[in-house]
Amino acid sequence: MKQILLHKGLVSVEDVPAPARDPKTLLVEVSKSLISTGTELSTIHASNQSFLTKAQKKPTAVMKVLGSVVVNGMKRTFYLIKDRLNEWSPLGYSCTGHVIAVGEAVGNFQVGDRVACGGGGLANHAEIVAVPAHLTVKVPPAISDQSAAFVTLGAIALQGVRRADVRIGETVCVIGLGLLGQITVQLLASSGCNVIGLDPDSSRIKKASLGGLRYGTSSIKSLLAQSLHMTSGQGVDATIITASTLSDEPAQTAFEITRKKGRIVVVGAVGMNLQRSPFYEKEQDFLISCSYGPGRYDPAYERYGQDYPYAYVRWTENRNMAAFLGLIEKKKVDVESLIDQEVPVEEAGKAYKLLEEKSEDKPLAIVLSYPRRTAETVKTVPVIKASFPIRSTGKIRLGLIGVGQFTRSTHIPNLRQLEGQIEIIGVCAASSATATTAARQLRSTIVSTDYRELLSDPRVDAVLIATRHDKHAQITEDAIRAGKHIYLEKPLALEMRELERLDHVIRSMNAMPVLMVGFNRRFAPMAKKMKEYIDKRSAPLMATYRVNAGELPMNHWTKTGEGGGRLKGEACHMVDFFQYLVRSPLKDCAIRAIHPYTNVHLRPDENFSAQFTYADGSLCNLIYTSLGHMELPKENIEAHWGAMSAVLDDFKKLRFFGISGDNLSLAQDKGHVEALKAFIKSIQNGISFPTPWEQLVETTAATIRLDQDVWGRLS
Repeated sequence: MKQILLHKGLVSVEDVPAPARDPKTLLVEVSKSLISTGTELSTIHASNQSFLTKAQKKPTAVMKVLGSVVVNGMKRTFYLIKDRLNEWSPLGYSCTGHVIAVGEAVGNFQVGDRVACGGGGLANHAEIVAVPAHLTVKVPPAISDQSAAFVTLGAIALQGVRRADVRIGETVCVIGLGLLGQITVQLLASSGCNVIGLDPDSSRIKKASLGGLRYGTSSIKSLLAQSLHMTSGQGVDATIITASTLSDEPAQTAFEITRKKGRIVVVGAVGMNLQRSPFYEKEQDFLISCSYGPGRYDPAYERYGQDYPYAYVRWTENRNMAAFLGLIEKKKVDVESLIDQEVPVEEAGKAYKLLEEKSEDKPLAIVLSYPRRTAETVKTVPVIKASFPIRSTGKIRLGLIGVGQFTRSTHIPNLRQLEGQIEIIGVCAASSATATTAARQLRSTIVSTDYRELLSDPRVDAVLIATRHDKHAQITEDAIRAGKHIYLEKPLALEMRELERLDHVIRSMNAMPVLMVGFNRRFAPMAKKMKEYIDKRSAPLMATYRVNAGELPMNHWTKTGEGGGRLKGEACHMVDFFQYLVRSPLKDCAIRAIHPYTNVHLRPDENFSAQFTYADGSLCNLIYTSLGHMELPKENIEAHWGAMSAVLDDFKKLRFFGISGDNLSLAQDKGHVEALKAFIKSIQNGISFPTPWEQLVETTAATIRLDQDVWGRLS
């Protein structure tokens, strides 16, 4: 399909794979999309800036780079930055079209519905988009596709007006009469407000006057005089800033013209290096409007469909979107009058050049149109056939399923080190732009948004699965049936039923491809050295593994249904490491956790102590916490046996006590490269399970049971 992508300041129309079906989304064939002039032009300008320029604007990004140098080294960090700067990113976040597929978890929609969609990275300028239900609304029959394409800009403007809390008869100033400002003027005028405005472009002032603007000017001095004249010297009741500029002037002007106890709402992106005295002396309310409304940037709402209670959150982003379309239907707002041009998507480059022009004839709004496709637009599920006999000689042809941050920062650099033995020929990602970017950077010939295409392709020998955790079990099962060798990032499964199903599938197979779960710590050089001595023991082992995990945001994906929580999602590493050291069946496990009775942000699955008893009498204790200080190294392991001890500090330093020599101090190595080498060697030697299947089941089952226990204690 065709999609508009941005690369180093250049806009182009590219052929990319259409998004795959997803249980939580709708597939929509787009008919019209709106170019958001301010936001998209700012994005284009920023994408062409050098790394140093971007670093000056975002000091926090510099700190992340320095942290990456410490963890990954200078060379790897350089390649990570280079790849990031070379990314192709999608443009657009407001469109309309027809539903062509409905996810199983989505209600209230059916194929054929005409809908309007919003969301950055979702409702893109593309022939087909995949959008969650809360970012999609049905379009009333009386509304044209051109008008419906304004849904996101309209919701943003509407939320700004709501934040201003305006009343009938109040005088309100709009600073910035671009596309967002024009819609804001119409909303305020239809609400019974007296609207004045400021913009350096006289043509925009003229257009806003047709939409209800009573007075407009390009002069701040004239605006101040008029605001006092219209309000008997009091100042305007509210000011809504919809400008897009790095200057602090719009905000300072708002403080000057707004009355005492008035409201100032920032909707656009403006400088806010503010002087305190003006709004302090007037005791004004200075507010920020968050995009489309409540629910924006909340994965629980947008991605998982958890609605906010109507009685307590009357106007969510979805309700704002629907309300704006309702205003268009009732002819309270006229957005078609704002459209200067409609351009076919194939000529999008020309449209963006027009918007870059400095002349007064520069378009205010451009709508992109898309041809109606007559052929089947929804991918059918490929028939997956096992490719036995399993290929075990020559260079291994690998497909990546999932190219998120961890894959880009760890797996891809490591695979580049092994390019003499393995070749990345396929890439699959949920985002069309992400898949296309990764495929181009890796020179892969297969690019897809549906992992089943990689599994059904006979050119692919093996897959590396690094998706969100909730998809691991199903993709692994499909890959086994397809006869592909599998390197699966942990965890193996999130639910016991998934694990039991995998166990049944594997035990029913006559021939198994290689299945390796990325429990890389057992392959770390220092771990192997530690195990050499522990294997000589004749007495039980006592071991403690302390993890200073650090705190993650409450809405981080690892804490959602996609990640399964940190106990199942990361602590499984440590449980596997105990299994590796002890080499004896797990007999019993128990857990105690800090419960969030007084601190609601604390989660029991990231602040716990778990004990593991093994058949040979060994006892291991895992202490996992998010409460520690960031300067304390993340992982520390102590092992004690037969009057001997070993301490492994963050996989950087290994010390022995009661054992002469062999202390090690090296750069941190958690075994990622060695794990990939073991995977390759297993394919070459025909070893189906580099880590015994029974151990993988044991580790996964233990973490699932412990997670159930720790949450069950809350009820």
